[in-house]
Amino acid sequence: MTTTAGRPRSFEHQEVLDRALEVFWRNGYRSTTTRELETELRLSQSSIYNAFGSKHGLLLAALTRYEDRITAELLVPLEEAPSGLDGIDRFFDALAWWVTHDGKRGCMIINLMAEDAGESAEITERTRAYRFRVRDALENALARDGIAEAAARADLLYGMVLGLNISARGGGLADEVRRLIASAHSVVDTWR
Repeated sequence: MTTTAGRPRSFEHQEVLDRALEVFWRNGYRSTTTRELETELRLSQSSIYNAFGSKHGLLLAALTRYEDRITAELLVPLEEAPSGLDGIDRFFDALAWWVTHDGKRGCMIINLMAEDAGESAEITERTRAYRFRVRDALENALARDGIAEAAARADLLYGMVLGLNISARGGGLADEVRRLIASAHSVVDTWR
């Protein structure tokens, strides 16, 4: 005779992660209540905790989902672009869409970096690793095109990435975001 431990899960794991990602991305981790997660995910608190261990565990799982998506849509194209400068231009255009397309919420990773402020070692490490990957991808793109002072210029571009995200999270108007993107393109054009 075989026994099973507990009830089988009656929800689609990836679908729940996508909804959780949207809630955390829209509201931030601290502002998202367990009750709100129950409503948005259509799960009881006990189901959430059984599946993910805690609200923090759910955040970490949603963050992994987010990292996979943003890496595929923004970073891989930048890292694999034959022309580094063209790849940077496309990266900034894609980033502008990514952080504004559904309500000006910025990048979830940068939002977490600011919200967490080093309180969770795991969040701090993950946001740091991702930030370094973005910065390194910008430097490598510049180096691919033989651009002088690639490290310093990558730092400047990375500062623009942070500024764009903060503007979007703070409710920056579409015009403001367009101006920031135009400035990034203008800077990149001077390096051609």
